[in-house]
Amino acid sequence: MGSYELEEERILSWLKSRRATRVLIQAPDGIKPYLRDLCEVLAAAGIEAIVSGSHAWGGCDVAVREAVLVGADAVVHIGHHGPVRFRPPGNLLFIEGRAGVSIHGVVEIAAEKLVEKGVENVALLTTIQHLHELRHAKSLLSEHGINVFLARSSKPYMREGLITGCDVEAAKALESKVEAFLVVSGGVFHALGVGLITRKTVFAADPYTNRVLDIERNVRRVIAVRLNHLADALDAREALIVASTKPGQFSATRIRRVKAFLSSRGIKCKVAVFGDLDRGVLENLGSFDVYVNAACPRLAVDDYHIFPGPVINPGELRYLDEGLENYDPASALQW
Repeated sequence: MGSYELEEERILSWLKSRRATRVLIQAPDGIKPYLRDLCEVLAAAGIEAIVSGSHAWGGCDVAVREAVLVGADAVVHIGHHGPVRFRPPGNLLFIEGRAGVSIHGVVEIAAEKLVEKGVENVALLTTIQHLHELRHAKSLLSEHGINVFLARSSKPYMREGLITGCDVEAAKALESKVEAFLVVSGGVFHALGVGLITRKTVFAADPYTNRVLDIERNVRRVIAVRLNHLADALDAREALIVASTKPGQFSATRIRRVKAFLSSRGIKCKVAVFGDLDRGVLENLGSFDVYVNAACPRLAVDDYHIFPGPVINPGELRYLDEGLENYDPASALQW
């Protein structure tokens, strides 16, 4: 699977500039095994490194409370581009966690497939782990006679060509200019987000497996599940609003808006807040006709099975009034 560039010297320099003696290090599960050397570098410099064992799903999920609990002077968050939907404290440093695997081979395979499919104009998108190779990927595609388009989300800290699980705005900006999208990332998670908000072909190019996949079937499967859950929710009389304690996901305004909508339809509702969500903690609260996910929207898209009943996102609530005939898959990613 390759390694990751953790920028040990940059982290050490930043911590020294803050005169930090204890730091909390947070990273996604896939990067955690590579943190040992970093911890040793910091220990040799007299800085105690504590690793957060919690999941780190995105820039919205920063272990600010854990840092306070363990008495850390600073937090180093590795593997995401920056803070999402919250104001970061001054003692927080984001490190990209650039992947050591090259994207050259899989982009070459993708280029051949795009040419074979007759694609002349493609939008190129990637994740923070591979963003440093974006220009190289563009050059490779251009060598095959493909016109490559790049765009940037308007959200803070986002960069050209970058997408996240919940921010695929860059793709929407290019939809009218291209015949297809090429998403370079591990798996199909990020490509699926692009597929839900656009009506064009999306190819997922995985540099870890050197496979290029047209994700149309994946998108259709998600849409079918979303419609099924919405249909089951049409006659709901009692709902549980599921909120998150993660700093970039919790929104009292969103919760109030959802409660107001449900109440206007005569639906009784309760609110529950969680850190990490699983089926067991939801089942402990009893059964509900529908679950409204006011946490990360990807939970309802990718992990709907953890909900004991139908789950819908705030952006999909309007279909309880409008009906499902004009369902827009992009609403599944709307908060």
